[in-house]
Amino acid sequence: MIRPVIMVPVWTILLLGHHRSAVISGESNLPGLLLLLVTFLVGGVYLLNQIYDVESDKLNKKLFFLAEGYISKKNAIFETVLLNLISIIPAYFISMQLGLLFTLGFLFGFFYSVPPFSFKGKPMGGFLFNILVHGNLTFLAGWASAQTLSGKTILFSLPYMFAVGAVYLNTTIPDMEGDKRSGKITLAVKWGKGNVVILSIILVLIATSLSFLIKDIPFFIASALTLPFFFFGALTKKNKDIVLSTKLSILFLSIAAGFFYPWYFAILVLGFLGTRFYYKARFKLNYPTLWN
Repeated sequence: MIRPVIMVPVWTILLLGHHRSAVISGESNLPGLLLLLVTFLVGGVYLLNQIYDVESDKLNKKLFFLAEGYISKKNAIFETVLLNLISIIPAYFISMQLGLLFTLGFLFGFFYSVPPFSFKGKPMGGFLFNILVHGNLTFLAGWASAQTLSGKTILFSLPYMFAVGAVYLNTTIPDMEGDKRSGKITLAVKWGKGNVVILSIILVLIATSLSFLIKDIPFFIASALTLPFFFFGALTKKNKDIVLSTKLSILFLSIAAGFFYPWYFAILVLGFLGTRFYYKARFKLNYPTLWN
């Protein structure tokens, strides 16, 4: 229900934000509790999104827990409220700035999914939500666990914002037809696949350049390795190639985070295998997959 597999980009950016801050401040605190609280918060945001995305999920044949009635809407609402409470309240006990960041994350998630706002169904709304929440707020939360936020924090978060924007654009392409039929207007629906993949490449190029300028070497290496796959996806315009570029970008950046936090590899491997086992045993599905 809370989609642990697609939390990987959030976890990764959180850890890299913490690492960049810790290097500058000299702090050595481990971000384990922060990772757990962010998991609860993001899980609540994803669950709220599913509650209001049932029709498009049916058409796109994904996220079937609510769409096909495995979980009742009443239980989903209860879990959403619980996840938000057990993430936001403890965040304030860590620090006021972290609590405020968590509150902002919840508010963005609310406006993203809940009518009449429903930013997810608006071309720029979904795009801006993803770059601001997954790219900016997540990095800031990682930073805030090691030292106080400042103007340079925003500067250091810029490559992640642009990269998240590129990944988000690519993820909207496979869902174009279902989104059209359900009335959800993403940038892919409005502008078309060709324009969106070009914009995605531009965002990756900007992210790569910025990371070089601010000397974020782990990000620069991961982004540079991903670039050829984004170009290849734009060249073929095949959904499988576009999806592959997205998965590899997440993989390379996660490896960078794991380099600084080796225990993160254990979380990723155990999470992947555990989710595979659950979906196979419960629903006879081979999910998640690395390449398809």
